[in-house]
Amino acid sequence: NCKTEWFDSDNPSGNGDYEDLVNLQKEYPNQICSKPTACEVETTAGVPASETGNNIPECSVSSGFACVNAEQDDGSCEDYRIRFTCPESFCNCKTRWFDRDDPSGNGDYENLVNLRKQFPGQICRNPIACEVETTSGVPASNTGDNIPECTVSDGFACVNQEQEDGSCEDYRIRFTCRESFCSCKTQWFDRDDPSGKGDFEDLANLKKEYPEQICSVPTACEVETTSGIPASSTGNNIPLCSIESGFTCVNKDQDDGSCEDYRIRFNCPEIFCNCVTQWFDHDDPSGRGDFEVLRNLQKEYPDQICSTPTACEVETISGIPASSSEDNIQQCSISTGFTCINAEQRNGSCEDYRVRFTCPESFCSCKTQWFDRDDPSGNGDYEDLVNLRKENAGKICSNPTACEVETTDGVPASRTGDIVSECSISTGFTCVNAEQKDRSCQDYRIRFTCPRSFCNKKTQWFDRDDPKGIGDFEDLENLRKEYPGQICSSPIACEVQTVSNQSAASTGDIIPECSTLTGFICLNKEQSFKLCEDYKIRFTCP
Repeated sequence: NCKTEWFDSDNPSGNGDYEDLVNLQKEYPNQICSKPTACEVETTAGVPASETGNNIPECSVSSGFACVNAEQDDGSCEDYRIRFTCPESFCNCKTRWFDRDDPSGNGDYENLVNLRKQFPGQICRNPIACEVETTSGVPASNTGDNIPECTVSDGFACVNQEQEDGSCEDYRIRFTCRESFCSCKTQWFDRDDPSGKGDFEDLANLKKEYPEQICSVPTACEVETTSGIPASSTGNNIPLCSIESGFTCVNKDQDDGSCEDYRIRFNCPEIFCNCVTQWFDHDDPSGRGDFEVLRNLQKEYPDQICSTPTACEVETISGIPASSSEDNIQQCSISTGFTCINAEQRNGSCEDYRVRFTCPESFCSCKTQWFDRDDPSGNGDYEDLVNLRKENAGKICSNPTACEVETTDGVPASRTGDIVSECSISTGFTCVNAEQKDRSCQDYRIRFTCPRSFCNKKTQWFDRDDPKGIGDFEDLENLRKEYPGQICSSPIACEVQTVSNQSAASTGDIIPECSTLTGFICLNKEQSFKLCEDYKIRFTCP
């Protein structure tokens, strides 16, 4: 049942129709699993490939599909599209149901642009599938309404005047996202017990007691007893947990007058878990064991680990997760770190481990601009830190805490298919053409996360324009004219958000990232509804 959308990346106007898997995965990052289990091909009009009369092979889960014009009786292939079946785990990450409209007007419009604006951060950037049903749970296909299928690019719309009775049902929509969108989870929280009136794991108090450890807008929540039994299996009379309010169990509502003791955790938007430190390996098991103690790590690596981590991971220095080793160890702790004691192991010796931490978003808020100093036209793409510092004096901190690499059109390096190593906070990033299957790297860019002290010098927010004309122009040239002396000559970073403080990335507007050289522009004509949000901008100075 885990199927991708239909993909049509080519047409037969050239030598044929080539829907090959490698290029599809590059063109549609994150929307096709790495190892499909099945595939289907049909024409763009919906006719199965096997019924077209074309001389074609079956599609392949390893290579995709190709139709060659020269091999056809009439010299031309049909125009085909392909979709893949993926492992169930690829489709397990689903958003909540969204119901932003009802059919009281012209119809029910659950369109993706407005859903993103109304529910910022709660829908992944590139959904892989979508589902629509009525608010009472009836699948859209069973309603009898005259409606198109939902799409991952636009969402869903039902138009009243296209229905026999002149009115649509009231629909809701949800999206399937890649696994990583659902992998951002908080720790388990247990702030209360049922010794009083009940067990109150309410979100407002949890945020007060655990500052910065819960995202501002959770996307899902889970509740279980402190011994690990799902709340739904306890027999208690309880409501479902809520991403707005958390969870409550009231003693007097239970048959035996007492609730179980519960704990809760939340799913958060990916960005909440993107603030990850480098791996630290400050000890080895040559003594009594391997002690990756948080307090000692923070002393040894000042400014590189937050004071209150939200999660931690441990693996061997060769990259094997600690949970997969045969060592007798406890999980890492966000308050103490990780310890493995030689005397507790069967063979008397621990593996050599390393640890890294996830920190609150604010710890990673100081980011440089994206740098693209090279392209792969020579031997490869060399975004090395030595040359980046020379070419961008003062714009990169002396001690970065993390780095990120993506293609110039925004695809993370890990998803391009290129054979590359992770970026390094000490050396930068390199992709070598000769090491790639097609002998050519993608064109990459890099940016660094710096200690917050590097970004302390921020300008005020500037809002010099609004989208009443052809767009919202917060361009640096005019900002300097209107605010003389208030913006430094060489900003090292910039940020853009709406005047209501919503991040630009979550608005759904089609916009470029802000630039330390030119500022920011949003054009009305490029938006689905021909109108930009009203934006403001600020700069970070050396």
